[in-house]
Amino acid sequence: MELNFSFNPNIYDFWKIYEAIRQYYPIGIDRGQGRGIYFEYSGIKKLEKILVDNIHDNKMYKKQWVNFTEKLGEELNLENIGTTFGQAPSYSSSLILERSQTNNCVHTKELHFSVSLIGDFFQIYGLDSTRVFEKDGEIGYSAVNVVTISPFQEYKKPFEYVEYKIKEKYPNHRIVPFRIGQGIINGLQVHYLDIETCSVNEALFNQFLNEEHISIPTRGDIFYGMEKWKKKNIDPKDYPQWEF
Repeated sequence: MELNFSFNPNIYDFWKIYEAIRQYYPIGIDRGQGRGIYFEYSGIKKLEKILVDNIHDNKMYKKQWVNFTEKLGEELNLENIGTTFGQAPSYSSSLILERSQTNNCVHTKELHFSVSLIGDFFQIYGLDSTRVFEKDGEIGYSAVNVVTISPFQEYKKPFEYVEYKIKEKYPNHRIVPFRIGQGIINGLQVHYLDIETCSVNEALFNQFLNEEHISIPTRGDIFYGMEKWKKKNIDPKDYPQWEF
């Protein structure tokens, strides 16, 4: 089931997210085959430069992200894996909370986090996945079992710590709630994916929580972080939480 990008403007102000996306992506123009007019959009050209300056430049990438995440892993005593994809508009990594194997099945608990390069936004979520291997151990089949979308049970402490450290390094950034991030914007196509409609998360971060994960069970609060986007002087009694 697709979730459209929407919110209650009487309570929340998520226009900053939409405006950032509109600045860099030509909404309503088909990506098409090859380098058509989509890739001539001024925002796409700006985005390409951002990627080169921040990711493809190894010195900048290490200074802004690698050093930060390696220190995070050391402080939490967890394995850190870089997941930054050179064409996606974000820095991203994961921390391995647990990895266990029973016979030919490996179960992994990972905490994923990303910081957008096109706006003051970040994302955190936990991922439980399994991989079943053939007897020879060379071929495996992976599946995502559940996504943890807020500080919850075994993910609570590392989730909150990573959130604290990201806000410490990027004080102007705000977390994008899962419900907002998975929202689809009609006519939005991103430069690094060959799909017709894309989500806010795909535009701001990467494809890891793509449309295939929308139907996967989630744990935690899908509205976590919404309070950071509330307008000032709003009385929550007048607008229940579900009226987003």
